[in-house]
Amino acid sequence: MKYYCLFLLLLLVNLASAQTTRKIVKDFDGDGKKDSVFIDSKKDMLMVWLSTQKYKRVESKEITHLNFGNTLVETKKGFEFWNDYDRSGWINVFEYNKTAKKMQLVQMRRSDDMLGRDDPNQNLYKSTVNLLTNKYVGVVETEMKGKVVEKFINAEMIFPKTYLETFSDAINFDYQEKCIGLYNKNVSKK
Repeated sequence: MKYYCLFLLLLLVNLASAQTTRKIVKDFDGDGKKDSVFIDSKKDMLMVWLSTQKYKRVESKEITHLNFGNTLVETKKGFEFWNDYDRSGWINVFEYNKTAKKMQLVQMRRSDDMLGRDDPNQNLYKSTVNLLTNKYVGVVETEMKGKVVEKFINAEMIFPKTYLETFSDAINFDYQEKCIGLYNKNVSKK
């Protein structure tokens, strides 16, 4: 029985550690050399080392609300930084900008199941904004007569060009405020 409990404990620890990635090593800048990005929870920031910048450490600004559910996810052209909250969260997508020779924030996504708290049929509000085209799409999921109906909100949403060294979660809170404004304008005021 003692070995069974130990095995179960080790399995749970392994599964928990496999769920989060704190560092990604890959070629972000396309020169065939490995680069890396890292979440520093002690300093509450992202750090990147690019071979095209001679592996000089580049730090984001402070991420004031770095939550337990934060992780990095590798993408084909870069990485995603996930910062999840209890009932909502953000995903920030970074890709290498060859002209600027920096990691650029190119997309933000968020989910929020709190916006519909006054409507028991409202399930989830999801949105995405492409920071290269300024195109915003919000999706409201509502349950009506046992079926989930999606309503789309399309808009233009403009943010300043943001690189990793100028990134902080302030842009996420600005994004959230704009999302809630569009939600209130298009959904809650029927």
